[in-house]
Amino acid sequence: MEVKSGVYRFEQVARSLPPRLRGVLLALPEKAKNTALEVRLRVDQPLAITYPGQTWFVDLNAQMHNIPRACFSVTPQEIEEAVLAISSYSVHTHQHEMKNGYITLRGGHRAGVCGQAVLSGGKISALREITSINLRIARDIDGAADRVVSAAFAAGIHGTLIAGPPASGKTTILRDLARQLSDGRAGSYYKVAVVDERGEIGAVHGGLPQNNLGPCCDILSGYPKGEGILMAVRTLSPQVIICDEIGGEDEVTGMLDGLRCGVKLVVSAHAESLEELLSKRQIVRLLREGAFSKIILLGWAGQPGAVAQIISTEDLTYADGRYTLDRPLLHPAGDVCGVRVVSPAAKA
Repeated sequence: MEVKSGVYRFEQVARSLPPRLRGVLLALPEKAKNTALEVRLRVDQPLAITYPGQTWFVDLNAQMHNIPRACFSVTPQEIEEAVLAISSYSVHTHQHEMKNGYITLRGGHRAGVCGQAVLSGGKISALREITSINLRIARDIDGAADRVVSAAFAAGIHGTLIAGPPASGKTTILRDLARQLSDGRAGSYYKVAVVDERGEIGAVHGGLPQNNLGPCCDILSGYPKGEGILMAVRTLSPQVIICDEIGGEDEVTGMLDGLRCGVKLVVSAHAESLEELLSKRQIVRLLREGAFSKIILLGWAGQPGAVAQIISTEDLTYADGRYTLDRPLLHPAGDVCGVRVVSPAAKA
């Protein structure tokens, strides 16, 4: 299976939209399509496209501007039509996703949806009157995980935590890492299980993965991470389990159960910095259990998927409920970003 280009993936997203939006987006230059990260639709606001470090606005002639004046304004009807289109005209079947703020599209793209929450028993039961949609374009970049593989897997497989802010390329790296571990490029054909809760890594559609994850990868699509990890351990005998975005305590419990069965975990987490990462109690719990040998930080270099720092967990010290890193963290340009990183006290 070939790796699809950025142009192909942008057009895949564009074709899921209503006619006027679709026509303008498909008419954009290929260079603009190839590097786009997001397409933003907001009621009565200009059609916007996000690129690394900047946002551009589009007019009806598919011309791009760095200010929103006289650009394409998205109507309430087009927002409504877009929700219907991206849900394959079956909003009801996507209600569980929508109440969590997203819809997964074919190809692993994700539409973040924003509207009025409907509450039941104090919890969100549905979403209505959608006012904005953020279409995040999934990237499948062959080689995106090269530096991660050389740093964390050159001497065998290790538990690895990949952290970065939103849109820093965490899922892109996980996708390529699954492929490289599965297809022998990391030195062996490892048995990989991907727990793909939101369908963004393997992007299974109609029983077929839309993304190439290699010949030795099993994909558990739609499984909650905690349950999926336990299912993989029980039935698939994986050497590596990969999943995106650590969440609640039940997921951490599933990860630890897998860890105790000898499986290596490769997971991602949202964090702008090492300080923020070590402030998360779930991360502290996993670190204390020895889940990770390496921490990969993304995002400081300003480009999605760029590795900013690689930290060995041997350099972290845990004492009195806190983690510390007693050495300088260097920015790729050579500037010292921090000397001592301390996490808040973890629960006993």
